[in-house]
Amino acid sequence: MGEFSDQQIFTRIKEGDEIAFNKLFNAYYVSLCFFSVKFIADMDLARSIVQQLFVDIWMKRENLKVNHSLKSYLYHAVRNKSIDYLRKEKFKTEITDSIKETYQAPFSDLLEEAELNDRINRSINKLPEKCREIFILCRFDGLKYKQIANKLNISVKTVEMQMGIALKKIRQCLSEKQLAMILFLFV
Repeated sequence: MGEFSDQQIFTRIKEGDEIAFNKLFNAYYVSLCFFSVKFIADMDLARSIVQQLFVDIWMKRENLKVNHSLKSYLYHAVRNKSIDYLRKEKFKTEITDSIKETYQAPFSDLLEEAELNDRINRSINKLPEKCREIFILCRFDGLKYKQIANKLNISVKTVEMQMGIALKKIRQCLSEKQLAMILFLFV
C-alpha cells in the first residue's frame, strides 16, 4: 500500500476515511478474488465473497482489530469466508478433488499463488483495451475465436492477431515459471 503502514490505513478507515478504504479495496480486490476462487472454483462467487468482506470491514470499521499485517488479515478473512461458504453449500455442491487439495494446501503456498495471480492480472491490465478485452473473452469467459469475432463484430483473423499480441506482451512481463502458471490457470 506504499505510503502508509497497515496500522495507519486501519486507523484512517476506523475514522471513516473513504479514500483510505478505496485504496485498500483497489490494492487487494483482484488478488483476493483470485485467492477465493481457489477454494470455491467460481469467479462470480469469489467476487461476491470479497465484496462482502469489504462491506463488512466498512460496516464494522469502528470495532475492527487487526493483530497481524493488513495483508495477512485480508487473506485469512477471505479464506475463512470461502470455507464458510463451502460449508453452507455442502449439501448443494460437491467439493471437487482440486478444491480439497487447495483446502489442504499450506496457507503460504496459497498466498504465493494469489500473489502470482495478482502479477498476472497486472500484466493483463497493461494490455491495450481491445487486446485485453479479447484476451479476457477467450481465457476467462472461454469463448472460441469465432464467438469472439461475432460478439465484437470483427474478423477471426483480428482475434487471432490480438491474442498473439496479448500472449507476447504477457510473456514479456512474466518469468517462465509465472508464464507456466498462467497457462495452467487459464487453459
